[in-house]
Amino acid sequence: MGFELTVDRIEKVKDGYVVAGERDQQDVKIKVKKLYGAKEGDIVECSGGKLTVLREKTNKRREQILKLQKELSD
Repeated sequence: MGFELTVDRIEKVKDGYVVAGERDQQDVKIKVKKLYGAKEGDIVECSGGKLTVLREKTNKRREQILKLQKELSD
């Protein structure tokens, strides 16, 4: 079983990528060979060196952010 991570930053390195993000209010960095479609701002599950984008959770998070931005601009 893996863990969930909110992707803050992705860096290309020699033999893959370093994905930095937040898990349970702690900063985490993991190294993976492929991104499997993950990009900054996504919520992913990390398991065995493989990332799986959690589309439903990511979309809900993005909707919440847009709602908050709209409320702040009103």
